[in-house]
Amino acid sequence: MKLVYPMALLACAAALGLAGCGGSSSDKTQAETYLQFYNGAANSGNTALTASDTSVGSAAYGDVSALQSLKPDSYTLELTDVASAQTLLTEEMPLAEGQKTLIMLTEHEQQFDHIKLNFKHDDGLDKQFKLHLVNLSATQGAVDVYLSAENKGFADAELLDSLTLHEVSSLTDAREVGKFNLYLTETGKTTPLFIANSVNFAYANHYVLIVRDKHGPLANQLALDLVLNSSTVSSYEHSNAPAQFRLYNSLTQPVSVALDNQTVSSLNAGQLSSYVDISKGDYSLSVRDNTEQLLLNSALLSIAAGDSKAVLLYANAQQQVEALSIAEPNAPQLQAHDVIVANLASDFDKLHVYFVRDNETIADARYSVKNLAFKKQQSINLPKDYYAISLVHVAENGSTTLLDKTATQQLEPGKRYMLLAEQDDAAPSGYKLTLVH
Repeated sequence: MKLVYPMALLACAAALGLAGCGGSSSDKTQAETYLQFYNGAANSGNTALTASDTSVGSAAYGDVSALQSLKPDSYTLELTDVASAQTLLTEEMPLAEGQKTLIMLTEHEQQFDHIKLNFKHDDGLDKQFKLHLVNLSATQGAVDVYLSAENKGFADAELLDSLTLHEVSSLTDAREVGKFNLYLTETGKTTPLFIANSVNFAYANHYVLIVRDKHGPLANQLALDLVLNSSTVSSYEHSNAPAQFRLYNSLTQPVSVALDNQTVSSLNAGQLSSYVDISKGDYSLSVRDNTEQLLLNSALLSIAAGDSKAVLLYANAQQQVEALSIAEPNAPQLQAHDVIVANLASDFDKLHVYFVRDNETIADARYSVKNLAFKKQQSINLPKDYYAISLVHVAENGSTTLLDKTATQQLEPGKRYMLLAEQDDAAPSGYKLTLVH
């Protein structure tokens, strides 16, 4: 049976159960209620849920909090942006004994809202599971959800339900635990636009399957999030999704780059290429200078479906060309940025990068990447703010050198940044920071 409610409050109260992963509940469990939070709003940052004076946990977009047990009562639920402490939503809500409630943050036309899904404890799920389906995808506002056995294809799949935007469907029939294939189509269509293979429903429990937009570097892509009782979301991408990569040339000369002996890009020194569309697979990447001399021969580039990668070209201490492949983040990059920091300066095996806000110095900067080795990279999540970025080297004798420093700036919403430590003979220190996007 499908249950449809207004977007502001959507409740499903079927005779459904809550147990630990594969386990059953004690009598004590029955005297409690359970609360969990899923963040389905791309324009939100890391968001925390509190129930009156109890902290439930926090989640960024596409993530879920841990499951919090509470005494049955009426609570003031408050959703707050962690970085700014701004309150996004407040709701008075009774939480009943023996129920699990999942609060899902949503948005529509830049307004935050929520969906509430709750279900009762059920001891009858012995080696079986039940499904709740939720559609939070604005790009696919109407989808059909199909399920097949792992060894079957779409032709043998069963239509579970049709979902419009912010609609929830609770399926009443329990199924045997195991692995299945999931398919999404446009409503009424019979061509899958999304396939997730070998989705493991391993526990006798209730699964919430959420369709959402990825908001990654690849446009118009979907993800399927599977929520159970832990703080970890099992996220699935389309098995036949396109992929892409882009190149950055940290060398001092122009180069041409080929995949499987087919030229795909030519770059000047210090240039970042546009994205190159590609299918999933393993490729041979080669680099030549403008005299056709081979600088890098047959480096392996592996790309999975839905991947977006950056390939950095640089020289090692022997001036031989190497390539560093980096997976780009899928988070929206709106309220915070996942900045990839890479050390391409072969002279230093430990560099420190400090992101210094207006009221800070390097000594007390909250955000930093330390001891970054040559040809290594690390991602750091930076909340929306103004930063001056400093590149520092500390010698073995303890002497500290400020190699480079940027002006104070704010990262632009939606852009995906890489911060590169590079050699630069024209710089006073011989080194520089390069922020590319």
